[in-house]
Amino acid sequence: MIDQNLDYLANLLCRNRRQGLTSDIPFDLLRSEDDAWAVQSAAISAFANDAVGYALIGTCPAIRGSLGLASPIYCPIPVGTVLQDSHGPFRLPQGFIGAQCEIVFTIGGPLGADHWPITRDQFCKAILSYQPAIGLVGRRGHLTGQPHLAAIADYAFHVSTIVDRYHEPTGLDAMDRIDMRASINNVPVFQSASGEGLVDPINSALWLVNDLIARSNYLSAGDIVATGSIIPMLLQILPGQELKVELSGVGDAAASFL
Repeated sequence: MIDQNLDYLANLLCRNRRQGLTSDIPFDLLRSEDDAWAVQSAAISAFANDAVGYALIGTCPAIRGSLGLASPIYCPIPVGTVLQDSHGPFRLPQGFIGAQCEIVFTIGGPLGADHWPITRDQFCKAILSYQPAIGLVGRRGHLTGQPHLAAIADYAFHVSTIVDRYHEPTGLDAMDRIDMRASINNVPVFQSASGEGLVDPINSALWLVNDLIARSNYLSAGDIVATGSIIPMLLQILPGQELKVELSGVGDAAASFL
């Protein structure tokens, strides 16, 4: 159980997420990270009956700096917020911050159930499949209080994860050498050759798994991990635009927006 003020925050966040709204929310009631995680947990429970994995944000220092985050943060991904890119166009909600170019890993077995830290090799062996994805990032509340605490409570800014079809992992070492191109309305906005300037998605996911273990949690078989942006920026999308992400050896993801 959480106290009445924190439960009030959680219900406001849930209401706004359901309605795609942003409003004044008294985040200054949050006194600690424990408060922020408690509000996030209550808001998730109020919003959806179950979750399908976790979404990360702030794995890149530049993005953390722009959002006032002290460290990467994450949130369970509610059922119904993982969308196929062929089902667009997608409506941008109020409070939209930007889009993440990311990779989604599906886990083939439990990770961390024994509470021992996971190595990179162990994580790679547990990957069942992967998908290129576009993560939508947004606020449900106008910023008050400490930005880091507000972001944790506000579903870690997760809105939805738009995925391409899955790909079985072949040669995950290729993740270190991805050629990547992001374009808006066919105009390139970011390009990388051989992984230069990209955030390592496996390291991001590994950080998440070990942070979950430190909090006495773990990943179950079938869970997904949305790695957060693999490029050092959130992309600004407007209604009427299309974002396409192309990753060599991984695939493409594209979405148009209203």
